[in-house]
Amino acid sequence: MLAALATILKPTVRLLLQSGVSYSVFASVAKSVFVQVASEDNKRRGRFPNFSEVSAMTGISRREVSKIRKSKDQDRWTPSMETSPINTILHEWHFDSDFSDQSGGARPLPFEGEKSFSELVSRYVHDISPGAMRAALHKAGVLIEDSQGRLLVTQPYSYSRKFDEDFIRGLAFSASNLGSTLFYNASLHQRAELSDEEIRGLARLERGVWSERLTGEGAARFREWVGQTAPRFLAEADKVIGANEFPQNAAVHHSPRAIGVGIYYYEED
Repeated sequence: MLAALATILKPTVRLLLQSGVSYSVFASVAKSVFVQVASEDNKRRGRFPNFSEVSAMTGISRREVSKIRKSKDQDRWTPSMETSPINTILHEWHFDSDFSDQSGGARPLPFEGEKSFSELVSRYVHDISPGAMRAALHKAGVLIEDSQGRLLVTQPYSYSRKFDEDFIRGLAFSASNLGSTLFYNASLHQRAELSDEEIRGLARLERGVWSERLTGEGAARFREWVGQTAPRFLAEADKVIGANEFPQNAAVHHSPRAIGVGIYYYEED
């Protein structure tokens, strides 16, 4: 487990060092996460374990556990928090029936008025003005205007290509979701009461293909194939998600639970 941990941490530590994050800061964050996970995963009848119990599980002093537990609770990690305002607007533009064709297509919108771009922005992004959002979409290269002055988008999502806040948010969300799936599947295999068939039925999809015997030319062809094929699959997945989402104003009647799928290409460093 410790050898696997070193392998898992290596790209994370590389990113932290490039970002100027020291070991002491990393250790402080890790300590808080140890306390958080030990507390949440060992609740009994809705009650968190006491400070001494968490200290015994984690090896962190009772005083430190008390300090961490008494600090302000962190908000739940959600797609809404990790998605940039730009992608929030792009998604709702394609799937809110007031602004789309209801089949994953974004309609051209006037800037102001009923069912306009301004109404879209005010409905889903409350702290950014319509003018600022229009400028941001232009800068991202996903917004154009037709001859009538209506606004149109050229793609359903935007990816940051800079090492900025949006890039970090996306990276953290993707890595945490992959880790969650791997841990969930590993936990199933620890449950002795489950048969192999039951484990297969409960497991979350996590598959990969790889080779150590591709030439440079073969690797380039595979990379090109992934670049062409994966976006088509994700665009179809996005349509299925959008078609099955309940309206935002109905969220109070449902327990928030993120569900999705991700694809990544990798090469050994």
